[in-house]
Amino acid sequence: MSSLPPGPSSSRLARPTRRTLLGAGAAGAALLGLAACGSGSSDSASAGTKGGGKSGGKATRTVDSAKGPLEIPDKPQRVVAINDFPMSAIFDLGLTPAGLFNAGEEYVPRRDLERWRKVPKVSNGVGGAIEVEKVAALRPDLIIGIDVQANLPYSQLSELAPTVLLPFSKSKAPWRDMSDQTAAVLGVPTALDKLKGRYTQRVAEIKQKHAAVLGRVHWDLLQGGFDEGQWWLYGAGSPIGGILAEAGAQFATATQRLAEQQPTSYELITAKLSDADAIFYYTTNDGKPANLGPKLFAQKSFKQLAATKADHLYGSDYFLPGGYEDALGVLDDFEKALTSL
Repeated sequence: MSSLPPGPSSSRLARPTRRTLLGAGAAGAALLGLAACGSGSSDSASAGTKGGGKSGGKATRTVDSAKGPLEIPDKPQRVVAINDFPMSAIFDLGLTPAGLFNAGEEYVPRRDLERWRKVPKVSNGVGGAIEVEKVAALRPDLIIGIDVQANLPYSQLSELAPTVLLPFSKSKAPWRDMSDQTAAVLGVPTALDKLKGRYTQRVAEIKQKHAAVLGRVHWDLLQGGFDEGQWWLYGAGSPIGGILAEAGAQFATATQRLAEQQPTSYELITAKLSDADAIFYYTTNDGKPANLGPKLFAQKSFKQLAATKADHLYGSDYFLPGGYEDALGVLDDFEKALTSL
């Protein structure tokens, strides 16, 4: 799911476009029944939305967005997700968007792949620009994206339907915040509560069951990178670092010292990764190292790492989580690694 390097403000845009990660007949009914997932207008108000009036005879609500307050349909039926964060949240809600941005099939989690294939794509190829004409053809009544999307035709999209940009730039845990905010925008702010409970339970289970291994193993977190000669190191404060830390992971020096994530040259492989007991890395949905991962793993210095020699390399296609189900996927893959260790 990555075509852009995952800097502090774009850790999720970094997937040749996996979920941005996330027709007209079938798509028309895609979000029917959405209201049944929520618990009424009082919940919507508590989630940061305000009761509205009517527009064209249809009930509306006012929601917050990165562009300011915005009036949207009270019960949107045809939602286009122009980024993979709202797409992930919509899938987590058990719904299907009317259209979505094409982040690249290999970056879509195995769990969502069949649904993803059936939804019309509104970008110009994998990772391409949003095409207003494709969005218009789907007759959306709501469009959801994030505020750091480059070259977004916001004014043109807004003429088609209310376009809510979520404040990704202000989030330290976007997989959690964007999910919660998407659910609130859709008028179902409590619909993800069961997933939140499962996540909390899984964190506690892993910490208790694998305490001995967690106490002795130190991890580095990485992905293969996007530019020749570089790979990406992820810090304890990155989204993936935060999830593993909640599950009790201890980090090796380089990951522990890094707040978020940064590109790193091949020349620093030994210096950065030599004290890691194990490495957790990003894969595509077929289990292969993502992006330029194969080139990184083929480096002589990488092969000579203690973690590599011990065969303590563990991959996950949920490494760049987009929502609660992805976070649970991370925990599942992390527990498999702990069990192996």
